Amino acid sequence: MTLSVGVLILSCDKYADLWPGFFHCFKRHFPVKDWPIYLGSNWAKCEEPGVTTILSGDDIDWSTSYRKILEQIPSKKIFVILDDIYLASRIDEVRLTEMVSFVYQKDAKYMRYWANPLPDVPTENPWIGVCAKGAPYRSTVCGIWDRDYLLRLLLDGESPWNFEIMGSYRTSYSDGFYSLTKPLCSYKNMVEKGKWIPASVEWATANRVPLSVGARPMLTGGIHIKSLLQMIIFNMIIQIPWRTRVSLMNQFRKLFISY
Repeated sequence: MTLSVGVLILSCDKYADLWPGFFHCFKRHFPVKDWPIYLGSNWAKCEEPGVTTILSGDDIDWSTSYRKILEQIPSKKIFVILDDIYLASRIDEVRLTEMVSFVYQKDAKYMRYWANPLPDVPTENPWIGVCAKGAPYRSTVCGIWDRDYLLRLLLDGESPWNFEIMGSYRTSYSDGFYSLTKPLCSYKNMVEKGKWIPASVEWATANRVPLSVGARPMLTGGIHIKSLLQMIIFNMIIQIPWRTRVSLMNQFRKLFISY
């Protein structure tokens, strides 16, 4: 039996200029040709061959639109990726197939396909570990999701950032959360706060990835520097075991917060 996963590129109308570049990279690096591919947007239709556009209507808020998109997808398990994440290296088909087999075997609710942060507990598969209950970033937008569980997890009115923080709290009592111990592939995040990331644009230009550079401004100046510093600090902090981080934050609250 061939295990199928629906691929969902989560997008919206205002990011339609990213679609040509995304699919240029996706077709080059994503090895599976027979999985259904969906793109979720508001009203704009994607004309890419082999892609089914799913419309959510007016953009009330992120999670409401996401729910409307998921309700129209029949797949039990869904490989979710964002429109501004361009694949930068070939996905190993053997590892992808092995990961999907594990997801179905365990009936996993979620599988993170990169390794930052690392999983907490090993499994019988050296590539895959368990995300412990209570771990931060247990719920991220990108990953292989169980569709029905994800629909129950979403709360209307949330942004992607709310979902990753508060959604992770809501998963604290659920089993079935896993992560790879090594990333499935490399990728480039192209846009931040609606603006092009300069280094990613340079990469795309060097690799002849089609971009509509004039469709959005470039991230520059103080905002760009702040973003780089935030990423450096985040990557440093994420290396600290999460239980230690939580303990330190609890001590901080006791010292500086009074009721």
